[in-house]
Amino acid sequence: MYLEAEGIATTQISLVREHTAAIRPPRALWVPFPLGRPLGAPNDPAFQRRVLMSALTLLEAATGPILADFPDDAPDSQPPDEGAWVCPVSFPAPAQHDPRGLRAEIAELAPWHELAVQKSGRGAAPLSGLSVLEAADVIARHIEEPGHAPYRRDLSAGLALRLACEDLKSYYFDALSAQPGNPSVEEMQQWFWRASAAGKALLALRDACAASEDRSLRIFATRNLVPRSVSHDPG
Repeated sequence: MYLEAEGIATTQISLVREHTAAIRPPRALWVPFPLGRPLGAPNDPAFQRRVLMSALTLLEAATGPILADFPDDAPDSQPPDEGAWVCPVSFPAPAQHDPRGLRAEIAELAPWHELAVQKSGRGAAPLSGLSVLEAADVIARHIEEPGHAPYRRDLSAGLALRLACEDLKSYYFDALSAQPGNPSVEEMQQWFWRASAAGKALLALRDACAASEDRSLRIFATRNLVPRSVSHDPG
């Protein structure tokens, strides 16, 4: 706001829409990408340029606040190779969300997650402040009872649930990255959303929270939780 007061127009990219809507900066572009990827897919300069130009175009508006939504999900950074990688931990494909199956899957991936932590030399601090099993329990409770009281009173229900979901996904993708075969991000995404108990849980969570009376939960469920490429693909 200081820069604006001095006559310098500002714009920004937002990954958490709820925060930006509450702060009301002069101009902001919300992008439906994972936390840590404000420009979308890596190694795709054309798409990244589109994101940047969309944010810069907001400078043409003389007054605000303006909160615009970027219309597209990030594209895959490379075409999936059907035979290149298979998760070496074999799970029975869940037909629907199963809390016990999710906890068992988390336990099966624990050695791979520990290996990923050892390789990187550091473990990412959970955004939610919960362990991965606690995050899974929060998700399960919201599936059974949308609008369940958030585990953090300092956050909206939607943001608190989003942080728990991001921690669950980070645990899975860290574990998968340590497995043999050098899986690509797209291969891991496909396995997570199509074959894992965690993916089934988040899809069930989307459906449960989309009808919630809590607006922050509805926004999270319909805009942030499941990639459009998954929501629009019946496969």
